[in-house]
Parts: sequence; C-alpha cells; structure tokens
Amino acid sequence: MSVSAVIPVKNRPVLIATAITSCLDQTTAPDEIIVVDDGSDDATPDVVMEMARTEGRIRLVRRVTSGGAASARNDGAAQASGTWLAFLASDDLWHEEKLARQLDLAARHPDAPAIFCGIRYAYAERKPRIGLPPPIVTTRDLAVSNVLATTSTALVRKDRFDAVKGFDVGLPTCEDWDLWLKLAKLGPLPVVQAPLVEYTYEANNKLSRDVTKLMLGHELVFARISAESGSDGQGRLSALHDLKRAELHIRVTGEAVKALRFIWSALLRSRSGEVVRRAAHLMGLMTAHGARL
Repeated sequence: MSVSAVIPVKNRPVLIATAITSCLDQTTAPDEIIVVDDGSDDATPDVVMEMARTEGRIRLVRRVTSGGAASARNDGAAQASGTWLAFLASDDLWHEEKLARQLDLAARHPDAPAIFCGIRYAYAERKPRIGLPPPIVTTRDLAVSNVLATTSTALVRKDRFDAVKGFDVGLPTCEDWDLWLKLAKLGPLPVVQAPLVEYTYEANNKLSRDVTKLMLGHELVFARISAESGSDGQGRLSALHDLKRAELHIRVTGEAVKALRFIWSALLRSRSGEVVRRAAHLMGLMTAHGARL
C-alpha cells in the first residue's frame, strides 16, 4: 500500500520544515511528500526546495495565486501516485507511528474509505486536550459535529477521494467535515484509538481563528445535513446543531449571551436526555472558558 503525504502551506517557513520532518520520521514513511505552496511570498518555497535537494521523496508544487487550503489539497491529491492520501496541515505534527498504525488498521478494514486517529490539542495558555473519536465513526456521529477533527488525522483511499470529488472548494470552512460525511456514505470510518496528531495553535494565519468564516462554514454544512435527514429526527438534530452553535460561541467568540440563546433554543426543540446532558455540559464549559456577557 503506497502512501502520498499532501501538505498545503502558505507563509510558514519554520513550521513547514517541522511538518515535513514529522513525515520523514515515520516508522512507516510515506512514499512521497507533496507540498503545495499556496502563493507564499516569503521563504517557504525555498525551505521546501532545500529539503527536497537531500530527500527525493519531497516534491514542491507552486501556485502563483492563493486558492485556499481545500483547493491546494485537491491539487496535491490530483498529482499523487499513492493508493492512500495522508493529509497534514503545515502547522500540525504526526507522531512517529501514525501511518504505521493506520495502515495496520486499514488492512483489517478493507472496505473502509478512510482511516483516522485521535488528536492532541496543544494550547498556549491551558492544559492540552485529547480528542478521541469512537472506534468506528458513522454518518450519525458526523451529523452532529466533526468528531474526526482536522484533515491531519485522515488517511484516505485515493480512489474514494476521487469518487466523491475531494474537498468542496466552495465552503469557507468545514470542508474537511463535509468530506468525512461524503466518505461515511461509502463505508465505515475506523479510528486508531490513540492521539497520533499534534494540533498546535502557533500559526498566525490559522483559518480556524476566522470567526465569521468558521460560523458560516458550520451553517452551510448544517443546512446540507438537515436537507438530507428529512423530517426523521429533525427535532433532535436541530437541537444538537443549536448546541454546536452554542459551543462555537463559548470556545471561539466567547459571547455568552449568544451561547445561552442557542442552548435555550435547543431545549425548546427537544428535551431528550442527550440534549439535556449536552446543554448542562455547555453551561459548565461556559464557566470554565469565562465567556463574556
């Protein structure tokens, strides 16, 4: 099973070197590392080319004009020769056994369109948090939120990626979540039960910090999910989407009033045990994060 690592980057000369090194340090290393430079105007492409001089598996694809991370990943995937695509954000890191453990799990799930793993979120001002999805993620799990997190956790079969037409470049954010939803329709999504990706908050141009685009991306994906679900479970699903909106305001915008409005809306839509438990959890989270009124 051959693996192509795909790394989009823009203006991150230090971080890209670290990301590439985490690929090369794998116990089962990728067969090629495709770095798609998305219109950098600094030393980033020079750093990649210098590393490529001593490591033949590294290939630089340069885009004169920036088209965004989703488009860059699609470009990298289109030029990949591997049967598997391993995506890595330029400001994230892989633990050294990441690919080996995913390929081992893939051998045990030949029908899976993609394999994932857990993630460790490294914060600057508070303790790290571990994100670990269930062993098998389904469409139902993904209908509420992106439980599979960042693209850096994904190892995707290239033929399945091509079948669903890759990342939707029309989405401002959440294009990874949208892709997982499309792949989940093709088969189960197994998860290595260990945090094998390090997600950092060091980058100064991290898209997840653009609150307007982040909220819009969620709204567009919510609308697609709701349209496909029909009337079955709409009360529950709408309530859970409201709770996700509340969580975004707690974690990202810090606006407690907006968060409380969505929590109340969720409880009006559904009083199921699941909704009530999540609402209670978010109230506690609001206190922990110090959301402002």
